[in-house]
Amino acid sequence: MEPITLSAPGLVLRPPGPHDLGAVTAACQDPEIQRWIPLPVPYAEADAADFVLGASETGWLAGTTCTWAIEREGRFAGVVSLDAIRDGSASIGYWVAAHARGRGTMTTAAGAVLDLAFDAAGPGLGLRRVEWRAAVGNAASAAVAQHLGFRYEGTARSSGVLRGRRTDEWVAGLLDTDARRRLRWPGFG
Repeated sequence: MEPITLSAPGLVLRPPGPHDLGAVTAACQDPEIQRWIPLPVPYAEADAADFVLGASETGWLAGTTCTWAIEREGRFAGVVSLDAIRDGSASIGYWVAAHARGRGTMTTAAGAVLDLAFDAAGPGLGLRRVEWRAAVGNAASAAVAQHLGFRYEGTARSSGVLRGRRTDEWVAGLLDTDARRRLRWPGFG
């Protein structure tokens, strides 16, 4: 699959490249990102290079992962990706740099990715289902998923690994036929 650049109000989503190494490295020093995202700690520029190479070349070419760097006002603001693309489904993952939080950046970016995911016309992916997972307690990620209309499906026990430890994960799904409107999940704010 050829990499695709997307635009959304105030944002550009494009495949990450070598020019993002410094910004990715800097963003991944943030304790909040390190708390919730399974990445090496400490995070070095070599780790960013591995991520960018895998995201920009391997995943796109294989058609199994689509990863976008998010730009807001010309500045790197985070990452959103569709992973495990197969048989009409995928999983979505994302993280946002500290300077771009609380501004709707991820809700807007992930919404644009979901538009592409469910679009059956070229260059859309024509997916039927997108799954979201996050470690239990990651309320910021859950808030984005709720805003996007994901339906809470439950807690998968010991299904994730963070810093070498098993962790429970919240799971939610969104179908191509679901209304894309904010939902409140039971037990969530």
